[in-house]
Amino acid sequence: MEFTFLGRTGLKVSRLCLGTMNFGQYSSESESFKIMNTAIDREINFFDTANVYGGMSDPNNTGATEKIIGNWLSEDKSRRDKIVLATKVYGKMGNLNNQSKLSAYHIRKACEESLLRLKTDHIDLYQMHHIDRDTPWDEILQAMEQLVREGKVIYTGSSNFAAWNLAEATYKAKERNFLGIVSEQSIYNLRNRQIELEVIPACKAFGIGLIPWSPLGGGILCGVLEKLKEGRRTREPLQNQLRNLNPKLNLMKIYVKV
Repeated sequence: MEFTFLGRTGLKVSRLCLGTMNFGQYSSESESFKIMNTAIDREINFFDTANVYGGMSDPNNTGATEKIIGNWLSEDKSRRDKIVLATKVYGKMGNLNNQSKLSAYHIRKACEESLLRLKTDHIDLYQMHHIDRDTPWDEILQAMEQLVREGKVIYTGSSNFAAWNLAEATYKAKERNFLGIVSEQSIYNLRNRQIELEVIPACKAFGIGLIPWSPLGGGILCGVLEKLKEGRRTREPLQNQLRNLNPKLNLMKIYVKV
């Protein structure tokens, strides 16, 4: 396994990152355990999840993926030191007004809840799952700084950000003498190369590591469409068809230091 530094940090992560979005949704807990054990055996030390995973198709199952990872970690306490654990905040975790996005209130509460589900005392990389245009950067960064001071978070990252979002967040963090965003997770594959225009140049300029998600385009780039019956008519979304054929196709992400 190849290892590299996470962005401009001194933290080393495997080039392959285990994505866990399908845990608890398309992969049972026992199957998920096998996948994580195999990842460890292959020297993959970078695991990525999110608080909303598990509830993408069933809101009542939100948080299930983090619970599965937490159960796996508690099964063998030595596993926690073998991985760099990343999760995310932003998604809707309930029906109340402050159970989503990036207010200081929600960041704090979401972090505490993720720690409980993951059965750990800290998150190595805490990522903002989407940009929040309603919350000022000073509020977001102050909340992240507090979590870092308390030892509950080590590094902060982003996901699905535009280049301007990365630039603004980086300069605001510098004003506060805060490390700020060290990685960005974006969709990137041969079918979707939009981030080459501005996001990748921004990552290079600011020393932000790039974590492409869906590198196989939901399985389309590895021949999964050949398994679909020719001429089949259905109202079922293509993404659901692909997941039903092979729900584990999107488990892997690739970490690229730019």
